[in-house]
Amino acid sequence: MNIPLSSYSSSGAGSAATVGLAMLFMLIYFAVIFAIIGVLYMGIFTKSGRPAWAAFIPVYNGIKLLEIAGRPWYWYLLFLIPFAGIYFSIVALNDLAKSFGKDAGYTVGLVLLPVVFVPMLSYGSAQYLGPAAGRQFMAYQPGYPQGYGQPQGYVQTQGYGQQPQGYAQSQGYGQAQGYGQPQGYGQPQGYGQPPAQDNSGQYPTGQEYR
Repeated sequence: MNIPLSSYSSSGAGSAATVGLAMLFMLIYFAVIFAIIGVLYMGIFTKSGRPAWAAFIPVYNGIKLLEIAGRPWYWYLLFLIPFAGIYFSIVALNDLAKSFGKDAGYTVGLVLLPVVFVPMLSYGSAQYLGPAAGRQFMAYQPGYPQGYGQPQGYVQTQGYGQQPQGYAQSQGYGQAQGYGQPQGYGQPQGYGQPPAQDNSGQYPTGQEYR
């Protein structure tokens, strides 16, 4: 039985057209997905000082999100490890939440409902505080309130070492009220030169009895 060659050509053309349409559909599908992801994360990029267009580029946006959270770029490779990649992804999301002042409860929302919590982080009132993962390894954080490490100017508070309010010379100590020469002590009333003669201490002469 002979099959016409035209049937082969028509069936081949139909299958090629089907494959082409499927690839076009998948291309549009992923383009829409990446566009949605870019819109969701664009606010995070702009708040942290990164360009908004970086949120729309696959792979690059993941590396920049790691940078925002304070993790090195090679963590993106760790996400590809089976099972372990889930753990590293959760840690990275936790660092991202802390970078905007959120707690572990918000991390749970980012993991379970990213469509809700990511735009809240992007377009809500949360402000970027810096990479959370980088701050965990600092002994003293820059700009720590009240000058931690140099507390309120101790060591010389109120003139220690130089006693406050003129101590040691306050109220003339050491020379208070002429101590050492109080009221002319040492030569009181001409001591050594007896006072002027007082008739009250002399016995009356015989002429006075007369």
